[in-house]
Amino acid sequence: MQKRIIVVDDDDDVLQIMRFILEEQGHLVEAVCDIESFNRLTGFKPDLILLDDWLIDGYGHELCQKLKQDHRTRMVPVILISAQNGIEEAAEKGNADDYITKPFDVDFFMSKIQAWLSPHYNSCSPN
Repeated sequence: MQKRIIVVDDDDDVLQIMRFILEEQGHLVEAVCDIESFNRLTGFKPDLILLDDWLIDGYGHELCQKLKQDHRTRMVPVILISAQNGIEEAAEKGNADDYITKPFDVDFFMSKIQAWLSPHYNSCSPN
């Protein structure tokens, strides 16, 4: 079944690579480069959000925290992605469901995505 994924990353190369990988797996992907653009995606109801932590207009973990406090989005899994040291702490601070460190292996990346899109995994509370 086709899943809907939002990818937010201000590095266009990384953004396009993630988009390509996910679309090749049959997912519907909306890719944006900043928080402002993310906030304009009102009609796209995602099954998963991939969120870079360092964006040109803010921090992904702060956006994640807001998403987890909003009753409309709190159940949507959010994976924080970053090359920064301390990504685990940022993910915890933002209440992210998981995190991926850049650079990442494509197989590892896809295993994380598939796990979070799995109905069994989503019904459990891994964190």
